[in-house]
Amino acid sequence: MANCNKLFLDFNDELKLTSSKIARMKTARENIKTKITEYFKGKSKYSFKGTWIQGSYKMDTIIRTNDDTCDMDLGVYFKTVDSEITAATVMDHVFKAVENITITTPSKKSKCIRVIYKDDFHIDIPVYHYNTNEHSHPRLATRYNGWEESDPKDFYDWFNNESTDLPQLKRVIKYLKAWSDHKKGKFPTGLAFTIWSVKNLEVNERDDVALYELLKKIQNDIRYSWYLKMPVTPFDDVCKKLTDEQKSNFKDALDAFVNDAKDAIDSKNQLAASKLWQNHLGNRFPKGADEDTDAKEAALKAISERVLAGAAYTQRSGELTTDATGVKNKPHTNYGG
Repeated sequence: MANCNKLFLDFNDELKLTSSKIARMKTARENIKTKITEYFKGKSKYSFKGTWIQGSYKMDTIIRTNDDTCDMDLGVYFKTVDSEITAATVMDHVFKAVENITITTPSKKSKCIRVIYKDDFHIDIPVYHYNTNEHSHPRLATRYNGWEESDPKDFYDWFNNESTDLPQLKRVIKYLKAWSDHKKGKFPTGLAFTIWSVKNLEVNERDDVALYELLKKIQNDIRYSWYLKMPVTPFDDVCKKLTDEQKSNFKDALDAFVNDAKDAIDSKNQLAASKLWQNHLGNRFPKGADEDTDAKEAALKAISERVLAGAAYTQRSGELTTDATGVKNKPHTNYGG
């Protein structure tokens, strides 16, 4: 089998945000917090509590897209909001606070305000009312449905407590997001990919095998039901907004990915395998070596064992072999220390 684990680890590095982008996002985040703090000073009907980074940035599953953009979720929390103030009104006030923070006018979404840093990143600002004396969980402001229970901190804690290998879990989620980004279709959300991954990941020493097994389990899940329950408040179905056409398109894309992933893992040539992975993950996924990497690794392991046993020979070319025509190596006894 073509072992592409190293290629996946390199791909993961390619998906990471650059240090300069992280710095710009940090500056933008602080500017937003400052603007909101200043705006709500002296407004007696509101008590601004602070901000909290949430979502993929917080969980370290954020990716840099093909277009070199990304997003951050920055929750804005109020300890008190006067009872006569509607959720939509609170959102409108937050919009006014950040309205002129960039050249591009922010967008009013149904559950957040989106501040756009053109061709670089955007920051989504969900708004919460959370008085711990009155609420078991934060209440999210929505533009059309009032206040809804939502608890991103509970989700963050759930995520960090549900895996025996958190680094691999984060990586496979990023691979799924990169697949969605490359295909540019209406796929399930990053939240759905996260829940599926936590639910189905079988930890493996190889990321390519772990991803393949995960894809098969998602394939099996949606074959029986598209219902995917949010594991914390509000415990709703995170796939409920997908249309029948979108579900069908995703199923077709998933089936194709599973088939190519199997062929890639079964392939003896790493270059051929990497091209199969590129079909679904894009050209940022690195090309492999045009060789049977598993056979090469097995040969290296075999000769290393012969070296340790004192049964290896060095040829005139410098190559280590088991051919007795060369100069016999002395047993290796230097183990460090």
